Amino acid sequence: MVTQKAQSLGFNVSSQSYKIESAALAMKCCLNLHIEVVPFQDLKICGVLYRGEFSTVIGLNARRSAAGKNFDCMHELIHYWFHPQAGFYCTDGTKDHLEWQANSGAAQFLMPYQSFIPNYCDMHDKFYERHSPDVAHNALVTALARHYMVGEIAVKIHIENLSAEIGQYVNGTPVDKIKIVSPNRK
Repeated sequence: MVTQKAQSLGFNVSSQSYKIESAALAMKCCLNLHIEVVPFQDLKICGVLYRGEFSTVIGLNARRSAAGKNFDCMHELIHYWFHPQAGFYCTDGTKDHLEWQANSGAAQFLMPYQSFIPNYCDMHDKFYERHSPDVAHNALVTALARHYMVGEIAVKIHIENLSAEIGQYVNGTPVDKIKIVSPNRK
């Protein structure tokens, strides 16, 4: 569903140079959408989506990093595209089904497994041949976060969620033949 949306917007999810600036994408493809950067008092609130009768607003927490805001904006775009009920969505760590979908969708849209897994494996080998495991892992996460313009926590969670699919790829399955078995990809 998310992959089809990315492709319908002209993105090649298999490109290893894949990068998305979600705020620019939102402004380009969503009618009557406004993005505001707001200094929320609570750091737990990353972003909000308000879908009104005549306009829609995405509010992003000014206290978050640029990479964090990129993920948060995509999270709210997933709500915008796939949760069409009018109303208000708030990214605050709530673990309900819509928030889970928005987190998983944002991860897939910004770091599609079709490019993420080959990038991860290529970088993994380079970092681990030059560094100790702890240093290599941290450097790998940092490099992937910079590449996909997301926070390091998002990358760590994505690696964990894609562990079965990464295993298939490492064992010789071409990325376009990987069987999606991780629950966050469904």
